[in-house]
Amino acid sequence: MTRTTPHLAAQAAGPLPDATLEAAQARLRQLGARVTQPRVAILACLIDAEDPLTHQAVIDRLPADGDVDRVTVYRVLDWLVEQGLAQKRAGHDRVFRFTLVEHEAARAEVHRQHSHFHCTRCDRTFCLEAAGVPAPSVAPKVPRGFAVEHVELTVNGVCAECGRTRGAGGAH
Repeated sequence: MTRTTPHLAAQAAGPLPDATLEAAQARLRQLGARVTQPRVAILACLIDAEDPLTHQAVIDRLPADGDVDRVTVYRVLDWLVEQGLAQKRAGHDRVFRFTLVEHEAARAEVHRQHSHFHCTRCDRTFCLEAAGVPAPSVAPKVPRGFAVEHVELTVNGVCAECGRTRGAGGAH
């Protein structure tokens, strides 16, 4: 079975659960950092997120009655990265996405077990766990002193849906 990883889909915005806000406050206190409303709200967005979030997706998830501006969101996200709580990665679309370090570690562990197919037209990524493409089991030769932590295999091409669209004369 092939499933789509929704890297670009924003999750529905709604009030963040009190437990999530409390967890964010506790994480900031553990860090010994100032506990501010923007830091709590933005960290809570990352805690609550199932997938990495773009800057805009974080803004979309913040409470509408909050007074956190775009620049503050950028600064807090970068601050969370500097503090080691979050990771910042550029997607295939060159847009940065942010995720909690522990969420990324859990995803990485799952994704070590299978390969992916990335559609170069629609930018979707599909898991190939049962598609007959094994994850590489042999680490590539790397320079002396380097240590391979894991190997990822991503096959790039055109997915079936985009292939049908192209075949019908439409551009995607």
